[in-house]
Amino acid sequence: MAKLAVRSAGSFQAVEGVGEVQPLPRRVRFIAEESTNSFVCRLAETNGLGTRELLSMVGAGTASVPEPQFSEVHLNVAAQGRLAVLAGCSTDVLEHVLPTLRGHPLSDLSGAPPRWDVPNPWEPAEDCLVRVCDLCGLAKQARREAYAVSAADWRVCVRHRRWTDNLREDGVACISLTPVPEVVEAHGERVRFERRLGAGGRVAFADAFHIAAFWWNQGAQVPRTWAARHQQLGLERGSDRRVAALVAYPEVVQLAGLLAARERRRLRGSLSRAQDADWLRGVQSRFSEWGLRGSFPMEPVLQWAARHSGRAGRGQRPSRGRYRRLGTSDPHGETPGAALAAVTCLPWRLGEIAEAPAQQWIVNSRA
Repeated sequence: MAKLAVRSAGSFQAVEGVGEVQPLPRRVRFIAEESTNSFVCRLAETNGLGTRELLSMVGAGTASVPEPQFSEVHLNVAAQGRLAVLAGCSTDVLEHVLPTLRGHPLSDLSGAPPRWDVPNPWEPAEDCLVRVCDLCGLAKQARREAYAVSAADWRVCVRHRRWTDNLREDGVACISLTPVPEVVEAHGERVRFERRLGAGGRVAFADAFHIAAFWWNQGAQVPRTWAARHQQLGLERGSDRRVAALVAYPEVVQLAGLLAARERRRLRGSLSRAQDADWLRGVQSRFSEWGLRGSFPMEPVLQWAARHSGRAGRGQRPSRGRYRRLGTSDPHGETPGAALAAVTCLPWRLGEIAEAPAQQWIVNSRA
């Protein structure tokens, strides 16, 4: 058994491997959050290799290699080291740019020989595979369409004002957000919100998103601005299912802020019944501004509040001040980096109804 020299943090370390590999002659530029399968395909194509041919250099594996838009490829620790050598970088750099490597390594014993595998397509995946903005791909000199690992089945490219998803329609690439600048602004607010609050901010956004999903699933009234945004996009008829999250994005971000404000008080043990009633009236007032009338829009909010009704346990109380980190507590577990559907405490999912009314937007193209 030959030994493989793996460059890690500027040094070499011996790893048992299947033959020896050297850096490939042509490197590819890294794309942030790219899937391992997408990166391997680009690296192989750039060097005139087939994907399976390159994977055979990475380690042992017998699974069929899917196209990167359909599934991911997982590597164990030894195989990650070999891929780093082929790519001409350190394993630390590779783990930084390929989230699957750091989040879902194959569970092998220490010192196991290098191998790769493809996850079972019939098992639900926590993450989604979403195409990278085409202009970002061109900037990285990508010869083929690249795919990124995402917590949702859509992504926002702020630099190029693009909305990307993972639909399999021929000729479908990205949706320009130029006609709806408020969506780009809302994404910036969400990034700052989650950066400031941490895990609690991420959870609040996931819950807010699924409160909005409740309205879509029931085919009831929705904020009047959603239809206006859809019309401003100028998309062809039949594209409703692609823009569900897009048209709702600004309101979802605002709602996440309202949920986080109540959650901070609850976790600090300072949420009285009177304050909770005032908070509910404030939420209903905001819904009225959006054109939502009656008690129906409040139903998912009341269900959310019922799940967030207890006090925080010892060590879970957040720091004082609205600009401090907000942790997670019951009914949420520790799910760092997980998909929105895995983070939320609400039981329904977008599009989960028997028959969809004509006016409903549905997105159910999870990877």
